[in-house]
Amino acid sequence: MISPAVSALADAALLLPAAMLVLLILGALRQGRLFLAFATALGAAAVTTLVLKLFFHACGHAIVTEVRVLSPSGHVAFGTAFYGALAIMLAAGRGRSVRLLAWLATVLLLLAVGVSRVRTGAHSSAEVVIGFAVGGAALGLFGVLHGWAGRPRLPWLPFGAGFSLALLLLWGSHFSLEGEIARYARRMAAVLDVCSPPERIGGGRFSSGLH
Repeated sequence: MISPAVSALADAALLLPAAMLVLLILGALRQGRLFLAFATALGAAAVTTLVLKLFFHACGHAIVTEVRVLSPSGHVAFGTAFYGALAIMLAAGRGRSVRLLAWLATVLLLLAVGVSRVRTGAHSSAEVVIGFAVGGAALGLFGVLHGWAGRPRLPWLPFGAGFSLALLLLWGSHFSLEGEIARYARRMAAVLDVCSPPERIGGGRFSSGLH
């Protein structure tokens, strides 16, 4: 039961409202540049993950590899961008020990989320690695924009209180558009006549092994 509980910490049902709260707090603190930086980084992670999911749902079966890649992990991608950006913002202006502790806690949390996605059978290891790559790229973008914003020192209390409230109300909830994304990707592939579905062999099984 530990894996599903950890996985829930990066579920869209929690992180999307939490991200909205972070943006509201940044707005209230009149941190306009940080607002834009945070929104841009999370938007980049979300859009990139969506594009990759569409591609792999439509064409993943046509890519012959030794590892299964059908749907890169959105939990890992968005979780890396969200928790990483939050750690950067809240550690800014603090002592070295505080910054190291913040980064260590964030890395351990994200690794736990990645392992949980594999252990629960939600994703393959390759899909989790892709999620980390997407989230890491978005986090790199945020790092650049955070410098543009001046790396201000922010109070911890409003962010801690806001996230605690979201966690209290939403932890354990689940939200996913995976089924809709998969169906749209298959329809799009059919309309564009690309990435034909794998041929069936005797007994109705897919020759690609996606059954």
